[in-house]
Amino acid sequence: MTTADNASGPGQQLCWCCGRTFPESGIIRLGSRPEAGVCLNCTISLRQRARERQAADQGVLARWRVQAVRSGRRAVMQRNWHRLPAVGPALRWINRHLP
Repeated sequence: MTTADNASGPGQQLCWCCGRTFPESGIIRLGSRPEAGVCLNCTISLRQRARERQAADQGVLARWRVQAVRSGRRAVMQRNWHRLPAVGPALRWINRHLP
């Protein structure tokens, strides 16, 4: 059985993380396991979790930095500031470059 067998329609692929179906363009394939695919939303979540785990191994200051960025990100999202013209691009830059 392949992931395409479990999907709901032609060209639909199953995300191995959340279990929802997406078109092939919405799935990221894992390098050494091409049958495994993760949707774009889950890749963001996995990256944040990986950063947190990596920071836990690096010490107190790294953990504090990850928690501060996460708290700031949460505050921006709750207030819908990410929709503002100046804040949205800045937040995207922070998500790419900071934990």
